[in-house]
Amino acid sequence: MDTKVSGQWINIDGAELYYEYIGEQNDGPTIVFMSGYGWPLENWQPIREDVSTFAKIFMYDRESVGNSSQGNNPKHSLQIVEHLRTLLQKANIKPPFILVGHSFGGVNARLYTNMYPKEVAGVILLESCHEDQNKVMAPLLSKEAQEGYFAQFHVEGIEGSLTEFEESLEQVRGADIGDTPLMVMTGCTQPIHTTDSMAVWMNFQKELATLSTKSKHIIIKEAGHAIHIDQPEAVIDAIWEMVEMVSK
Repeated sequence: MDTKVSGQWINIDGAELYYEYIGEQNDGPTIVFMSGYGWPLENWQPIREDVSTFAKIFMYDRESVGNSSQGNNPKHSLQIVEHLRTLLQKANIKPPFILVGHSFGGVNARLYTNMYPKEVAGVILLESCHEDQNKVMAPLLSKEAQEGYFAQFHVEGIEGSLTEFEESLEQVRGADIGDTPLMVMTGCTQPIHTTDSMAVWMNFQKELATLSTKSKHIIIKEAGHAIHIDQPEAVIDAIWEMVEMVSK
């Protein structure tokens, strides 16, 4: 299926933010995809076509990522959430939303839901970051993996700094989402991890599943950190299940 994509830019606080909105013919909540650190919206390509057959989809690039312009605004999660909410309003995309957050996008999805619970019908966290990962998990990685992990925060022009990323982790600390339906999806095939760091990561994922009184933890054995790329059907099925659940 070849879905027509209409990409547009809207100026938010001096930055031109790029977004795409497809599947407008569908009823029900809009799926808002929230990408990982430094990842442009193209990373959702493996699932966007199938999801757009049964739901409206909103994808965007954060400031300084992908097709969005560079800006001078803070790159921490509080600013990201406010920018996304303003972007949705200016684009006339109305709630309710199902937020699908991958990695760092999961932090932003949690914070958005905590701050604006009436706008969010459901949350799906794909290998979401956890507020203690830099303090507890990162030291357990191999030296090479640690260097690669922290190096991503020092690439010029890619998202925010390490300081801003860690500010985001503190901003989301303790931010539960009440009774908003939640799915946490975790991949088990992750060569970057040592045995000890993977055990900590899995415990973090289990903790994330306690953030809502209506939650489900789905473990995908044959997937790594990018579950929607490694096992797209599993994520498509989870989104379908969430849509059905919140639409009743």
